[in-house]
Amino acid sequence: MTINQEIKERIFTAADELYAASKDGEYPRIEDVRQLSRAGMNTVAEVMKEWRQLQRKQIQTIREPIPADLQVVLQEMGQSLWATALQLVNNSLEAARATFEAERTDLIELSEQLSEAFDKQAEAIERANDELEKAKVLNEKQTLELADSISRSDKAEARITEVERRATDLRAELDRAHQDIDRLRTENQQAIGKIESMEHAHQEQRKQVAAESFRLAERMARIQDERDNAIRQAAEARERAAGLAGQLEATQTQLNALLTRFPKINNATE
Repeated sequence: MTINQEIKERIFTAADELYAASKDGEYPRIEDVRQLSRAGMNTVAEVMKEWRQLQRKQIQTIREPIPADLQVVLQEMGQSLWATALQLVNNSLEAARATFEAERTDLIELSEQLSEAFDKQAEAIERANDELEKAKVLNEKQTLELADSISRSDKAEARITEVERRATDLRAELDRAHQDIDRLRTENQQAIGKIESMEHAHQEQRKQVAAESFRLAERMARIQDERDNAIRQAAEARERAAGLAGQLEATQTQLNALLTRFPKINNATE
């Protein structure tokens, strides 16, 4: 649906004025924007979807570097990596879910407002039909009572024709309104399906991140065990080295004692 830029700007301006004047911060209703902008109902409904999306542009997906506490956890090979990873995943999912819920609420709200506006038009058509029936009754009465007055009869016929033309136009507009309602309902169902698909995809991503975090935690545990084993083996090696050093010192003492006695033994032999 191609919308004239001047009409679009007029609708945006009307929506901005109504939103700025709102005391409770609620988005303006389609009917109020239509009256202020003097634009068609279908055009206002289409443009208001874009206007609401622009109001939420400030909600963006947040991508942050690895937090400092997580870096400390990685450096120290601590056991809090699992909890930190889950917290980051949950925060991301909650932000995405809030955005999806806001978009779905907007679609439902716009659909309800549009249905309410079309119901008002239907009531106007019904009143026009009542007026048409009254005009027909009046015409029949005037035809019976004033058969000799052609001029007045012509005027009554012209009025009936005008009312019938108006009723025909209103019926055509109501048909278009029903078509637009059906189209909006279809779009709403498609949007809900898209949201559900995206939520399912996020659930899968969450499972993948959880599995990867679990594998990383296991790897960290293995590395920690290997380091502990290396430290234990090094301690054992130091203990063995200390024992060997003691043995070597004792052997050296014995050897020195033997060397000291060796000359005495030689002298005794001579």
